[in-house]
Amino acid sequence: MAYTKKVAVRSRRDYEWAMTLLCDALTKSGDRVGSRPIRTITPRGADKLYQKIVIGPNGRRDRTAEKVVKLCRKAWRVVHRLFPDEFPKDVPNPWLGVTLENRVKKAKPAVTRDDVYDFAHGCIAAGEPEVAAVAVICFEWLQRPENVIAGYIKWSDYRAPSAPTIVRVAHHKTGTVAPHPLEETLPDGTVFKFYADAEEVLAAVPRRGVSMILREVSKGVAKPFAFPTMQHKVQRMRKKLGLPAHFTMDACRHGGMTELEEAELTDGQGRALSTHRTQQSYEGYAKRTAKRMLSATRKRHAHRLAEQNEPGDSVRNEAPETVRNGTPEQSKITS
Repeated sequence: MAYTKKVAVRSRRDYEWAMTLLCDALTKSGDRVGSRPIRTITPRGADKLYQKIVIGPNGRRDRTAEKVVKLCRKAWRVVHRLFPDEFPKDVPNPWLGVTLENRVKKAKPAVTRDDVYDFAHGCIAAGEPEVAAVAVICFEWLQRPENVIAGYIKWSDYRAPSAPTIVRVAHHKTGTVAPHPLEETLPDGTVFKFYADAEEVLAAVPRRGVSMILREVSKGVAKPFAFPTMQHKVQRMRKKLGLPAHFTMDACRHGGMTELEEAELTDGQGRALSTHRTQQSYEGYAKRTAKRMLSATRKRHAHRLAEQNEPGDSVRNEAPETVRNGTPEQSKITS
């Protein structure tokens, strides 16, 4: 919970910094943009301000400039509704349609299932079961790291008496809850567990309170981890275990999302597990791995072979000619 508040504060500071950057920009006459009336901001002026922010004194700031445009676009719309007399009636929102510079967005890394469980077993052996559980929960049940650490994964949501075969995973960002099935009873009565490895890791985590991921402050007192503390623990264990440098909690979640695509789930099935609201946001997590490329290539090759070897093509192609042009068979029938 505490981490969620910190994120909100940090986001507010980011917006304040973006607005300060815009307002402190100087015009040709040397005065601050923030000191000028809102009526003086025109579409051309918005374009020039964007370019001024992009090409900063210390190099390009494409992402920062994008944030400024997005923030100003929304601020103009909100304030205009509240104070319409302060805005020129013949000038539309000048921040709409600002042409943004193209920039290459870096793809976030993803780790494999083997990496996640090598990390988890190493953490348990080193006396860090909570760190192990964070990695596994992010990978298997696709919960955001900040939600895991903030305490949104609870023991009361794991095999509760009312739902003994379910783990309920809350996604605070979207306000959704995903009930992941943990097992299935087969027709012969055998119980098949889908997440046996993950449950083995959870069994090593001490129950210090309602939330799964808690640190013991003193005897009988437990609190959530600070996010930087957990990050430090993850990196320390990652180095100790010799895992890739891109191993992070976020990379664990991206790895789980990538596994959904490697399993060739449909878009609807994948989003049912991840609770992403749109296809675009869901697709951003699944990496184009060699396994996905190989599977797609196999299907494409199989389709080509099926097209080449499908029987009856000649029959289907000749039938229209028979009807359209007339044939000896037709002549016999008409004679």
